[in-house]
Amino acid sequence: MRAVVLKRFPDGIPCSDDFAVVAAPAATGGDGVRVRVRFLSLDPYLRSVMSGRHVGHSMAPGDIVPGGGVGEVVESTSLDFAPGDWVQGEFGWREDAIIPVGQVRKLPSGVAPSTALGVLGMPGLTAYAGVNDILQPGAGQTIVVSAPLGPVGSTVGQLAKRAGARVVGIAGGARKCELALSVLGFDDCIDYRSEDFVAALHRACPNRIDAYFDNVGGRVLEAALGHLNLHARVALCGLIDQYNKAERPPGPNLGPVIAARATLTGLVVYDHFHRLPAMLDELVPLVKAGELKYLEDIAQGIESTPAAFARLMRGENIGKALVAL
Repeated sequence: MRAVVLKRFPDGIPCSDDFAVVAAPAATGGDGVRVRVRFLSLDPYLRSVMSGRHVGHSMAPGDIVPGGGVGEVVESTSLDFAPGDWVQGEFGWREDAIIPVGQVRKLPSGVAPSTALGVLGMPGLTAYAGVNDILQPGAGQTIVVSAPLGPVGSTVGQLAKRAGARVVGIAGGARKCELALSVLGFDDCIDYRSEDFVAALHRACPNRIDAYFDNVGGRVLEAALGHLNLHARVALCGLIDQYNKAERPPGPNLGPVIAARATLTGLVVYDHFHRLPAMLDELVPLVKAGELKYLEDIAQGIESTPAAFARLMRGENIGKALVAL
């Protein structure tokens, strides 16, 4: 089989030369489920793993890049899985894997397998926990979401809309803003690259912000914090702005949080995996009915993985970044 290994630690935004596609022995023997991987998940958090700043993972040059995937069962030592079953697990960036039975899950029927890596996977669970536990949107409230086209942000926005809130996205570029409105049903979307970004955010939120879901940090987070309502809720989920930087940047100034008596809550999805069944019970019917939209950005072939990951970290993807094998 082929696999993608880290050749060297990236300096800034990753490039294809930071990785290598290598031949590796096919998975054989042992108890568990042998899987032929069909989709690889590309996620921004992997950049923090490569920087040694992630809460749950670390890696060194020569290691197969970690990450989730979905695939078809080829062989199984468990009666719970049969050849042809579609499963999801942490396979890493490779074409073939053997995984213990307790570390894979069958995919819901009636939905595209790739959704198990996006709207019906870890990103969907992140959004589900953030909306229900932290944002707690209500009718008439203004909810702001950064990175609204990604699998987390798009799900957050749509769930907040279903709760009756007015939802405003913050995206990079006019095309992404247009898709947030036309496909995902956001009420407004602001381009953070525009010269009048802060003023545009204020115009889009005349009644200020009741809850903010942050995926990026940096100046976007600072702008949102400066426009909070009293007792606003803020979910701190991602730091895309920092992932490609060798040092953590200073700031932002959290003085407005104190003035607003707001609550900032760090969100780490690993704390919520016990809620995956409840999330699937709620979201699978919405996906099947077409009421919960999702976008995917799919590259083809394992050899395209390094370039696709670099493209993700440059912010050029539209939707959940995947590689089809």
